Amino acid sequence: MTGRARHGLHVVRDGEPPAADPIVPALPDALRPFLSLSQQSAELAIGGRLDADTAGRLRIFLSMFTVDGGPEELLLDLSGAVVVDEEGMAPIFEADVAMRLRRASLRLAPVSPSVALFLDQVGAGRTLPSAEEPEPDGGPEEPDPGDGGPRPCPD
Repeated sequence: MTGRARHGLHVVRDGEPPAADPIVPALPDALRPFLSLSQQSAELAIGGRLDADTAGRLRIFLSMFTVDGGPEELLLDLSGAVVVDEEGMAPIFEADVAMRLRRASLRLAPVSPSVALFLDQVGAGRTLPSAEEPEPDGGPEEPDPGDGGPRPCPD
């Protein structure tokens, strides 16, 4: 074998590794900046099909925003959704529960007619606050851990 790179791999011959200069930090530990990221609000535009075929990808994508350290408010713009069913909306309802458990909120921005029709059909047991609705008492309501879904917001 030769020492040439092939397919992104590099063959290293037996023997001593090449000498390298040690890496010295530019700043002592006490002077290094501490990085802390926080985000108050995030707006996501979700379009296309919200059905069983796309639910897994949507669930993974939303999980990046619903974990501890995520934004305090997640605003979903569903105006581009064209096909909606129960399996496709399940990740959004799950994200709402996760956000409420950590005292954050998930709201819907303008929704497409198909999303509005779906939300009307599922009834009051599965409501999500819209971006125009203020949170009662200044914060999100606590979910009931036993019911598996978000509770309706009081009017």
